[in-house]
Amino acid sequence: MKKNHKLVASIMMIVIPATLVLAIVLSAIGILRVQNAYLTSFSEELRACAIQLEDEVSHEYDGDWEMREDGQLTKGGDIVHDEYQEQMDDMTDKTGVKYTLFWGDTRYITTMYDATTGERMEGTKAGSAVVDTVINKGQEYLASNVDIGNKKWYAYYIPLTNSDGTVVGMVFAGRETDDVNSKINSTTILMIIIAVVALAIIITICLIIMKTSTDAMKDIVDGLVELSKGNLNFNFSKKTLDRRDEIGVIAEKSHELRDKLNEVITTTLNLSEKVTHSGNELSDSAEIAANASEMVTQSVSDISNGAVSQSKSVEDSVNNTNEIGEDIDGIIESVNGLNDSSNEMKEAANRTVGALEKLMQHNNAVLESMKDIDKQIRLTNDAVKEIAQASNVITDISSQTNLLALNASIEAARAGEAGKGFAVVATEIGSLADQSGQAAVSINEIVNNLVTESQKSVDTIALLNDDLNEQNLQLTSTKNDMDGVVGNVESVEDGAKGISEKIKHLNASKERLAGIITDLSKVSESNASSALETNNSMKELNNTFEVISNAAVALKQLANDLNEQMQFFELNQ
Repeated sequence: MKKNHKLVASIMMIVIPATLVLAIVLSAIGILRVQNAYLTSFSEELRACAIQLEDEVSHEYDGDWEMREDGQLTKGGDIVHDEYQEQMDDMTDKTGVKYTLFWGDTRYITTMYDATTGERMEGTKAGSAVVDTVINKGQEYLASNVDIGNKKWYAYYIPLTNSDGTVVGMVFAGRETDDVNSKINSTTILMIIIAVVALAIIITICLIIMKTSTDAMKDIVDGLVELSKGNLNFNFSKKTLDRRDEIGVIAEKSHELRDKLNEVITTTLNLSEKVTHSGNELSDSAEIAANASEMVTQSVSDISNGAVSQSKSVEDSVNNTNEIGEDIDGIIESVNGLNDSSNEMKEAANRTVGALEKLMQHNNAVLESMKDIDKQIRLTNDAVKEIAQASNVITDISSQTNLLALNASIEAARAGEAGKGFAVVATEIGSLADQSGQAAVSINEIVNNLVTESQKSVDTIALLNDDLNEQNLQLTSTKNDMDGVVGNVESVEDGAKGISEKIKHLNASKERLAGIITDLSKVSESNASSALETNNSMKELNNTFEVISNAAVALKQLANDLNEQMQFFELNQ
């Protein structure tokens, strides 16, 4: 499949948009941070100016603030308008910040001018939100983008107080919103310009890298294509080889691979010619030796066939006898193990039966105990019900006593002074009747809870009785099964003993037969030993010659195949 996709271009198509998005995001974040930082700094500046003004006007004269009947504001009895006006104008000239001193909610001294009339804004009022926060609550207030004198302002207000802490006015420091926004906008534009320039530089560098890297990669790809065609005469440009990055390393190593392939293939061709010549000579020699060996082998084979056949028959008999003996020994061991296992199973079954009998006894005892508990709980349940009935009787008596006490109180009231003592007694009786009624209600609630819980216990005991009865039936069934297991184990034990006796007789017969066959095997082995050794040696020699001949043919064929494969490469002459 033909592949034209360019790696470096693909990387740049990812890097450049990612860099653009990153620049936009970072610029937006930076602009927002700068705006927030500038506004925070600007707010702190206005607050500092307001605090400075408040400190100067409050401590330049001793005494409290007071407004005279003729409309003159005094501090410690001294008129301050003209002097403070001059100071505030001087501060505005130096800082660019506008100042105002309020008496109550009215501007008394200010450096602010109305945009329409061009006159100082003395006598104008502050907004309701400012008055509520600063004058009424005595708190500082930051106003952003507030309309004052037909202009938008950023302003900071601080309470103006007398020595007793009473708020008598405010101090104002502010700048026009346009002034603040112009500085923020200029900073924003500067950051955008810097980001655009940086992005343009990055993109230019990326394009240069892409161009040089693409040329180098194309040079390497062209060389590798020639290598895939078998041409080992390709070369890379000096610019590609001189690169100090991974591409330069790839080009350098590709040249080294080309040279190494030239060397290996040239050596392989030379060796292939030598191997072909040696294979031909080896094949001819092996064929001559194999023919001579075949004649000797045929003669020896005729002599040894009879002895080998007899020896093999005796050997098979010995092996079969030994196998019979091993099988008998295995059966003896298995029977002995079966006896031991049956004894252990019998003992375990007896222990299990005894344990089941004890468990059944304990289970019966638990059943009897559960019956006694059931009886006691039912008696308790009946007693609780009787208490409930008695509680109801107490409640009825309390109600009647209360009614009698009420009647007695009515009669005492009719008797007037003579019945006052009787009225007290009737009241106490009524109180006792109420207390008795409340106690009866509490007792009735407790008794009802006891009845409910007692009934739950009765139900639980009934379920336990059913479970224990079912368990008793299962134990009885299990015991009967275990009795059957004990009987079967005893039958297995008797059968194993019978098998053991028969195997002992069979083992004695096996030993006698093994002795006879062993004597016969010794005679046969003595006759066949020499013939077998000679025959085996000749066979091994024939096999060796055959292997040599086959190897020579294969070596020759491999050399020819190698020569054909090496013709694919065009060597550097």
